[in-house]
Amino acid sequence: MKNRNLKEQLQYLKYAMFHPFDGFYEIKYRGKGSALIALAILVLYGIMQCISYQYTGFVMNMNAIFQMNSISIFISALSVFLLFTVSNWTITTLFNGKGNMRDIFIVLGYSVVPMLLLNGVTVVISNFVITEEVIIVRSLQGIGVVWFVFILLAGLCIIHEYSFAVNIKTLLATAVAAFIIVFLGILFFSLMERMYYFVVSVAREMVRRIH
Repeated sequence: MKNRNLKEQLQYLKYAMFHPFDGFYEIKYRGKGSALIALAILVLYGIMQCISYQYTGFVMNMNAIFQMNSISIFISALSVFLLFTVSNWTITTLFNGKGNMRDIFIVLGYSVVPMLLLNGVTVVISNFVITEEVIIVRSLQGIGVVWFVFILLAGLCIIHEYSFAVNIKTLLATAVAAFIIVFLGILFFSLMERMYYFVVSVAREMVRRIH
């Protein structure tokens, strides 16, 4: 039974890639989506970012491989998606959006599939191209990004029951909310760091006076 459900969910994942409006309607209102599958896709995307950083062909690879930090690249890739999910949920709650955080996460995860697959293809191809052919590989990456944006927009329209115009407005507001969240996060950690050094300096001064 579990295998059948998994197979059905994967079929709807494929269906959503090519028919996002109908696919996400089924996922939203008939429970065909899976947050675990969406999470697995995003984890694979994070891994693919690490692979792409290191193994993209030298003709296209301008990264400093000797400075590579796989954990940092992986966490950075996933942090963007987590930030978008939280920001979009925050904004759409104010704009009477019908989708919850789980719905947004599923839409985002499923939307990443074309970008994930085409990135994998371009990493392989990049090792066999010459400089004049780089534009072809870049075009494949561009197709993945455009496909991702299209599926994401369609999915958000369906789960929130928004028109295209309202969806664009909420996405702009989502970008602002993400900026605010990042700013507050940086401010919070900066204050924590200062508090830590203050406590340490006070503790050292007390120890020095005791001795």
